[in-house]
Amino acid sequence: MKKLVLLFALASIFTFTMFAQEESESQSGSNISIERHEEKWTSLSYVNVPVLKILEDRDAYVIVYQKNKIGTGTTVIPKNWAHGNKENPAKLKLRTTKLVNGTFMTIVKDNGEFLKVILTAPLAKNNSIWGVVARGKEIEGKDKDTLEEIEL
Repeated sequence: MKKLVLLFALASIFTFTMFAQEESESQSGSNISIERHEEKWTSLSYVNVPVLKILEDRDAYVIVYQKNKIGTGTTVIPKNWAHGNKENPAKLKLRTTKLVNGTFMTIVKDNGEFLKVILTAPLAKNNSIWGVVARGKEIEGKDKDTLEEIEL
C-alpha cells in the first residue's frame, strides 16, 4: 500500500511539473528577449567590508576592518564628512543596527572614484564595537578629502 501511494505521489508531481512548464512557455513566448537600455545603467558601485572595531577620536573615526582572506586593516574617516551642503555633499552616513555582528562599512564609488562611505553599526557608545583612541595619540589622515583605496 505504501509503495502504491508513493508511486501515485511521484507520478502526480511529474505530471504537474510537465503541465506547469508547458503553461509558462506558452504564456511568456520562447522568442521574447528582454530589452536593455544602456542609458538606464548606472556607474555606481559599492563594496561591503566587515568592521571589527570603531575607535573614536575627537576629529575622526579609526575603523578596524576585516580583509577577505587573512588579517585586518585600518582606515581613518574624518567626522566632518558627516556634514555636507549643496556644493560638497556629505561623504559619511551613520546607519544604526542592533546586531554587533552586523557592523559593516559600505564604500560607494562613482566611475571608480570615491563618493561616500556608509557606516552601519550600533550607535550606542557603550557597545563593545566602540572604543576610544589612546589619549595624546596623533591620528594621520583626519583632515583628508577622500578615502584611500583599502586593501581587501
